[in-house]
Amino acid sequence: MILPTKHLQLDKSLLAIGGRILNALPRPRTITSTWEEVRRDYEGLPFESFALALTFLYTIGAVETTDELIRIARR
Repeated sequence: MILPTKHLQLDKSLLAIGGRILNALPRPRTITSTWEEVRRDYEGLPFESFALALTFLYTIGAVETTDELIRIARR
């Protein structure tokens, strides 16, 4: 589910959805506005997949939260 396989298309993998989330974060945003941005560019994306991809990004340290905003983590 994280990586594409022969049974899971690339655009449905958490890795691809996570990439789209990172592209939607040029500046800190709320989760709601990030969801709206990603959903606009990615028709048919279920919120559950968005939430799993966001959790994945947080777990690997790619995004962080501050004051109810998410942003790309500083390295």
